[in-house]
Order: sequence, then C-alpha cells, then structure tokens
Amino acid sequence: MPSFNTSISKCSYKISKISSQVADLCEDSSLHNEHRKNQALKVLHLASDSITGGAESVFRNTIKITSKDFITYTASCDKEIKDSKKHIILDDYQNYNKITAIIKYIFNIKNYSTLLFSLNELKPDVIHTQNYLSRLSPSVLFALKRYKKQNPNIKLIYTQHSFGVCGNSCLYNYNKNQVCESCIKGNQLQIAFKNCDRRGRIYSFIKALRTIFYQGIFLKEQNLFDKIIFVSNFQMQKHIDDNYDKTKLKVITNPIDSSFYNPNISIEQKENLIVFFGRISKEKNVAILIEAFYKLHKDFKDYKLLIIGDGDDKIRCENLAKKIFKDSKPYIFIPHLSPKELREKLKSAKISILPSILYESFGLTIIESILSSVVPIASDIGALSETIDKFGGLKFTPNSKDCLHEVMKEALNNYKKYFYNLSKWQEKILKETNNKRYLDNLKEIYEAKN
Repeated sequence: MPSFNTSISKCSYKISKISSQVADLCEDSSLHNEHRKNQALKVLHLASDSITGGAESVFRNTIKITSKDFITYTASCDKEIKDSKKHIILDDYQNYNKITAIIKYIFNIKNYSTLLFSLNELKPDVIHTQNYLSRLSPSVLFALKRYKKQNPNIKLIYTQHSFGVCGNSCLYNYNKNQVCESCIKGNQLQIAFKNCDRRGRIYSFIKALRTIFYQGIFLKEQNLFDKIIFVSNFQMQKHIDDNYDKTKLKVITNPIDSSFYNPNISIEQKENLIVFFGRISKEKNVAILIEAFYKLHKDFKDYKLLIIGDGDDKIRCENLAKKIFKDSKPYIFIPHLSPKELREKLKSAKISILPSILYESFGLTIIESILSSVVPIASDIGALSETIDKFGGLKFTPNSKDCLHEVMKEALNNYKKYFYNLSKWQEKILKETNNKRYLDNLKEIYEAKN
C-alpha cells in the first residue's frame, strides 16, 4: 500500500488541462442571465451516479422533482442527466487499474479540481449532496468546503442514506456477521483492525484510511453541511448518539416509486405464494427464511417460497434448500428482476419476508410490498421495525426461526384480515411519501434563511 503523499504524486492533475465540458461553462453566460431573470434558486445536485441502487434512484427522483421549481445543475459519474440544465461529468475510480483506483477511491484530486472549477462558474445557491462515497471519494467535500468559504451564504445540504457514524457505513461487522456500534463515539479507524468490510482485511484497511478525509482529522461531514437529511428516525438517532448537532438534522422520507401501487388486485388473484426479493447476502438472512418455511410447509403443504435476487450467499441458500427439502421442491430461486418484472411477480404473492439482521436505514421492501398488495413480515430491528410501525405489516424477533414460523402462520391463518388492511396502509404511504410532500420539505430547507 503506497503512502498517500506518494500516491498523490503518481496521479498528479494539472488544473490547466480542464476538460471541454468544464471549459464550456465559461462561455455559457446564459446560465447566469437566466438566474437573474427568473430569480429562482440555483441548485446543484451532487452524487456518485443515478443508476445502480436505492440511494441512486432517490438522487434521480430528487433531480426530477426539483427541476420545475429551481434552476437545476448536476454533477456525477453519469454521462448525462435528463432534467439537468448543465451536467458535470465527474471521475469514476472504477475506470482505472487497481493501484490508481485505490488512490482515487481514497482521495480523487481530479474530482476536487473539476467540481471546484464548476462551482465557481455555475455559482449555485444550494448544493444538495447524496451518496458521494461510492464512486467520487471524499475529495468533493473539500471542493464544497472551499466554495463555502468563498461564498458563506450558500447552503450545503446532505441526504445521508446509510450510517455516517460508521467507517463501514452500515454499523455491521461482516467478519463476525453481526451488528456493531463500536464506531459510535469511537474511532472509525478501528474498522481496519476489526476487519469489518464484506470483502476482507485489505478493503477494511482502505476504507479506514479514507475515513480521515470525511470523518477524521482533515474534515468531518457533520461540521461541513448546514443541514443533514435522514430517511428514518432510527437512522437519525444513531447520529445523535454520536453527538451530531440536533439542530442540523431532519427526517424526510424518500419519495417512493408509485408504479408499485396497484389498487385493483383482488384477493382471488392471490396464489399460495411467499416471496423474498432483494440481495441474497448473509446479513439479509435468507437461510433462516428457508428453515422457517420448511417448518411451515408441514402444515401449509400447498404453499411455495419464491426467492428473487442474486448475491454472494445465494449458492449456500440453494444448497440449504436442497438439503432440507430433499426430493420435494416447494421453492424457486430466480435472478434479480427489473421493477416492472418484480411488480408482475408480486401480484400473485400473499406475503413477503424481510429477515435481515442488518439495521437498514429504511424499509423500502416493506413499502413496495404494501403498495403491491402483499402483506410484509420483517425483522423487528432498526428502521425495518420503524417502517412496519409507521405504515403496516408484521414483525418477528430477529434471527429467530421459530418466531418467524409463528408470524407466518398468523399471517396466513388470518390472511383476509391482513389483506383488507392493505388499502389503509397504502393510503398512508401515498399520503406521506408523495412527490409534493417531498418537494415541500426540500423547499423549506433550500429557501430557509441562514
């Protein structure tokens, strides 16, 4: 592992060689004229990308939702973003060889220079950051810090989709396969010694080294941002436990993909089907679902278990199912589905199971299940528990095969009751997670006086 100073010298970046996309900003004076004419706030949305996962879809939806009320710019690794008036393409460490990628993962000088130059040209009033760590590196925070120093009246907003109090971002030790809160009020460098990353010791060390640039001696993100948005109260409380300034914190539920909502599904359309959908990894605990379903199947012989998804624990789960069911096969494994394909599968499912032993920051699977007229059952842990309490569903003791079995029996024995409760749960979700409510909450933050 090369030292940081050596690494920087090996990937030096000449600011004079500015890419054409940034140079174009100098010529585009219409952007400044447009702002003066409309007197609308200029908002720059910053994140790694808008494609790959849940946080990325929130980034994409936030841009779309705010674009009608604000002059919207974007900066990410995406080649283009539809609803952006000006898009800045940032550097992705994944495009480089291993050594260079490690350097850029820890601190990407090119992104610092590109972003700072663009900020000085576009002069946004608000910068809303999300999920910057996955591909950009903490270097973008230093660009924000310098721009804020030059323009103290601008607002820096951050939507935290994970757990910033943890160097592993999830309050989970993959080496021990258990929740870990050691980083709260502790040193985040310890993830290197505890070997917390799912990929092993080397990645744990690299992650630990990166923390000094966003939660360490050089900069702390909680001090940089004027407002930090969380997606659940549970998630926010973990940051309060780490002495975050409460006055900076706010919970705003993510806008939900309403295409999952299907009020026309009748109880007659439902088949004897139990479903899991999501990443199949150890912390998602699919193995315990298979064991609980094996016990359930003795009394509900005409039911099937459908497991949708991919992941590093899928082979182990498939082998477990083959072992305990032997010659019978009341289970099906299928790969990850597109949202459209998933919605079709959920039409016929009666209940969905989320047996995770990870805290999670929000129970999106629970919401998608309810909107699809599927009764959700989830572990009584973290934000999953909060989501069930707020919107509806059933809970079971985490990692308890027997408890999960009993709750599934309850849901199936009283299925009509729970099915007809779904419309009430759906109504609450649509009321509290719609785009207008989300936009109003963001407006309140964007337009607030310093």
